[in-house]
Order: sequence, then C-alpha cells, then structure tokens
Amino acid sequence: MLSRHFINLITLWAYLSACAILLPTPPTHQINQNSSALALSPDGAQLAAINFDSNSVTLLQTAPLQVQAEVPVGAEPKTAAFTPDGETVLVASARAGNISWVEVASGRLAAQTELGGLPFGVVASAQHAFVSLFGAHQIAVIDLATRALVRRIDVEPFPAGLALTAEGLFITHFYSGRVTQLALQNFTPVATFSTQPDANLSTFVLANHGRLFLPQTLSHADALTLTAQTTASPIVNVLNPVTRQTEPYLLYSDKYVVNVPVAVALSPNARWLFVASAGTDEVAIVDMLSHRLAGVIPVGHWPRALTLSHDGAQLFINNALDGTVTMMRVDYPTANEDAMPQVSYQTGVTVTTQPLSPEMWLGKQLFNSAKPPMGNTWLSCATCHFEGGHDARTWLGFPDGPRNTPALYVLQETAPYHWSGDLDELQDVELTIQRIQHGSGLLGSDFQPPLGQANAGRSAELDALAAYLSSIPMPPAAVMVDEATVARGLKAFERWGCAACHLGPQLTDQQLHNLEQDNIGLAALQRNPRGLNFDTPALVGAWLTPPYFHDGSSATLRDTLFRSGFHGMGWAMDKQELEDIVRYLQSLP
Repeated sequence: MLSRHFINLITLWAYLSACAILLPTPPTHQINQNSSALALSPDGAQLAAINFDSNSVTLLQTAPLQVQAEVPVGAEPKTAAFTPDGETVLVASARAGNISWVEVASGRLAAQTELGGLPFGVVASAQHAFVSLFGAHQIAVIDLATRALVRRIDVEPFPAGLALTAEGLFITHFYSGRVTQLALQNFTPVATFSTQPDANLSTFVLANHGRLFLPQTLSHADALTLTAQTTASPIVNVLNPVTRQTEPYLLYSDKYVVNVPVAVALSPNARWLFVASAGTDEVAIVDMLSHRLAGVIPVGHWPRALTLSHDGAQLFINNALDGTVTMMRVDYPTANEDAMPQVSYQTGVTVTTQPLSPEMWLGKQLFNSAKPPMGNTWLSCATCHFEGGHDARTWLGFPDGPRNTPALYVLQETAPYHWSGDLDELQDVELTIQRIQHGSGLLGSDFQPPLGQANAGRSAELDALAAYLSSIPMPPAAVMVDEATVARGLKAFERWGCAACHLGPQLTDQQLHNLEQDNIGLAALQRNPRGLNFDTPALVGAWLTPPYFHDGSSATLRDTLFRSGFHGMGWAMDKQELEDIVRYLQSLP
C-alpha cells in the first residue's frame, strides 16, 4: 500500500503539472519592449507619458514619482519608447508624421525624423528604431546612430501596436486583429497570425513569457439583433507564435464589464493580467490560471496605458484625459494564492495642463465613456469610432438596414448625418446613445425625434458632446502623390461626372440620391422609410475608411468604380485614368 506521504507527493505533482499547462511557459529570452503611451525605462527608474491633447511627452522619475520635464513633440503623439541604453525617448506623432528624439538627461527635444504615413507605434533595438506607419501600411526602420530612415517595409493594412523580442518584431493590425512577425536579420515579414475573425481595435501588443497579449474588441457585425451584449465583446487574445494557437480571455462577467481595452501588463509570475479599460475608467484584473475576471479598480479618466515596475510591486497608469500619472501599490496574495492582488493608491502627479476647454473636455469624456448615462458599460461611442474614426465593419442589425460605420471627421461640414440623412444636427446622436448604446441618454424621455424640433440647447452635456464631435479633425494624407498625377486624377474625376455629387471642400453635395439602379444593397433589407435614398458621403479622407458605400460592398477605392449604374464608370476608363482617379483620392487629406 502506498504511504499517505507518497500519495500527497503525487497529488502535488499533478497540481503543479496542471499549473504548468494553464500558465504561460517561462520566457526563454529577455523581452525588449513594446510601444505604449506609458513607457518604462530599461532600469525601471523613469517613465515617459504621452499627453495626447497637449502634444507633448512627460518624463518622470519613479522613486519617488515626480515629474522631470514636459517636452513638446509632434502633433498627435501616440506612443513612446526608450532606447535600450535609456538615454533617449522616441515619440511617434501621427499628425506631425514624425519621430521626436527626446534626451532623458536634459529633458530637451534633440531632433525629429520626418516619416509621414501617420506614425503610430515605436520600439527600439540596440541599432534601430521601428515605427508602424498606420496610414502608409508600412514599418519604417530608422538608424539610431544617424537618426535617418534606412528602410520602409510593406505590411498588411493599418499596422499599429509593436512588440520587440529576440524572435522578431510583432505588429498588430488595427481592424483585423491579425499579427505580423518581422525578422530582425533581414527586415522581412516571416509569419502572419490570426486571432479571431471579429477582432478589432488592436492597438497594443505585449510580448512576455513566450506569448503575445492582445487587448481587443470583438465587433459582432453579423449579429441581426444588436443588444449591448451582442454588439461588441472586450477580450484579451493570448497568442503563442510557436504553436500559432490563440487563447481568449473574456473581459466581462456577471459583475464586471470592460470597454475598449487598450493596454495590458503581466505580473512577474504570469498569474495576473492588468488591463486598462478606457471606456469605464478602470483597471481590470484577470486571473490567467482560472480565466476569471477577478475584479476592477477605479482609476482616472480615459486610462490609455499602464505598466508594472520590474518587480511588479507598482502599477503606473496614464490617465490621459486628466493629465495625470498614478502609482498604485500591488500586494500579491501569499496565504491564499487564489485571492486577487490588492491594489491601492500610493501617489499621483500631474504631467500636463489639460488644454481642452471645459466644454470640450466634457464632450470628449462622454464620447469615450460606456458608463451611464452614455451606456450600460458595454458600449461607448469609441467602441465603433475609436479616436473619431470608424471600425471598418458593416453592421447587419442596424434599425434602418445594413450600415457601414462612417468616420466622424469634419462633421460640422457634412450634415445631414447617417447614410439615410435622418439626423440634421449632431445633438440627434442622443438617438444612438439610447437605442444603440443602451444608455439612458443625456435628454432621456425629453428627446425630440430627428428632423423635428431642435435638440440643441436643451442639455449642456449633449451640447458638449456635439461640440467635441464637430472638432474631430481629418487626418493628413498618408500617401504622397506627385502634383502631375493629382492634376490628371482631378481632371478625370470631373470628366467622368464624379464632381456632380462629390463637390465642395469635403467633396459632398450633402444631398440624398436614389441608388436603386446601382446594385448597392437589397431594398428588402432597408428598414428605413427613405429606402434606397442615401446621403452623399464626403470623399476627403476616403483612403482611410474602407470599405465603401452604405453596405460596405466595395472593399477598395478602385472597386467603387466597377458597379452597375452610374458608379460603374471604371469599365469605360482606360488604365491610366483609373489609376489617376484612385491616386487623386488617396492624396486627399
């Protein structure tokens, strides 16, 4: 008979074996870094925090937490990274189209490298910096010694988050949730990985313990009934690049729901995952062993990034809309290993003076919030319109029929709104808040139906939201097109009658047109009284917002010219004219 002691050893071995299967395998190499709006220096002594609205980066010491310097950088900064020696912070700025080089010791801007293409993510090895060019669909490689661009590498569309490891550079693709692996030896793509078909808003990737951790939102565009729970799901997909297997960790439970997860940090023992929930102003804690969303911690407004100290004892959070960085103490369970870590506030510092007016600040806060009255924590405006853009999805279950999500750029110049033109003022988005986001709304039962009495001026909060919506600017063109091609493209655009409807500064006549003969969608699927009458979409920035038409039936700008009806002019064009029109549209900011 086996002794009780031996049986206990067998039981312990079985338990540890199970843990080894459930938890990620230990790292086999030193993880370098990932692009983030809150970067930690290699020695853990300093932070670099992106200030989205101030167009600056703030350098901080971590012990004690205090500001060293706030440094102006290029317009619309996205992410920052320290060089491996810790002496320089690199900042990727989308609107400026450049990389800023900030000296850590002096706290001054040393140089800028012009790239164009909407820079998004940035990381650095010992010799090179790598930058994802969101609009150009490229990775830029910069020599750290000369600060010069040495190579552009074509990748799949809309590259965003970056993680650098000994195995290569891993790149997220914003709308598809796919990941590209780039070899560092020859700068060539060597593998692509899929996560889930519905994966979206893939802005960030953490490489740790041999895995890639990807906070994403699943956009369930095929759902015919759009409740809060069936429209979108917050998730962290954990990808093993060796086995190519993806393991999902759901960020919702009966008690908690995350909205727009944008960043993650992993505890040193790989048991606990901390997730920034930008839409609920919280940090969620996930038990990686049990796949359980263990709890949430309230933090500041619009937490866009977080990182752990190297020993995991401090959690730093960039509360971007407050202009603060907070430091939380993390106490991990010892007696009861299944208990959630205790996270408590230690200190916080102001890293920038928020430049937004009180009304604009309130409007941006409401836009990004999924909490009442804007939603029931599942959905926010930003769930489908992250940073004012679109989600590249056509939703089949919309009340008025299949609808391709439009971007929200320069709305003040493109009324009426919605594909059916059934909103005549921005305050009419109250209808979306109540019916789509399932919030109580900013007017409640006092809401006036669209195209009726004005809703403007009846709620300070709703007016603030409308003011913010009207302020979202058009991104600059990401592709450089020579003047001769632009001139030929404009001439062809006018010759083929495109300018009859697409005219004015935003290339829209702001009128409804019947597309029954254009083979766009099925009349039977339209649940709007206006049927197949659709508002002319603006074409400025169209290069950034595929697919096209209200039903998303054209995947590319070229495809829009090959249809039945009056949009089918591409069949009659010669090859040069067709190319010129497409290039002209790509040149528009």
